[in-house]
Amino acid sequence: MSFTPERTCIACRKKRPLPEMLRFRKSSEGWVLQDEDRFGRGAYVCADSPACWNEKKLRRLGKSAQRLSEQLSTRRS
Repeated sequence: MSFTPERTCIACRKKRPLPEMLRFRKSSEGWVLQDEDRFGRGAYVCADSPACWNEKKLRRLGKSAQRLSEQLSTRRS
């Protein structure tokens, strides 16, 4: 029996398996998209749902929301 950790999307509040999520990490500059090692305080958003990348839905990340929304939108292209 294999256990896959789940995380909750900060935008839609749905629980999904960790591999289906993108992670943000809290840094001294604010929140940043993190692709490599998972360390520090984190927040997650659905990787395959552009609706979750809307700036309004990322408000929980404070001043970083607009920048992260733009990063996620360009990442998809």
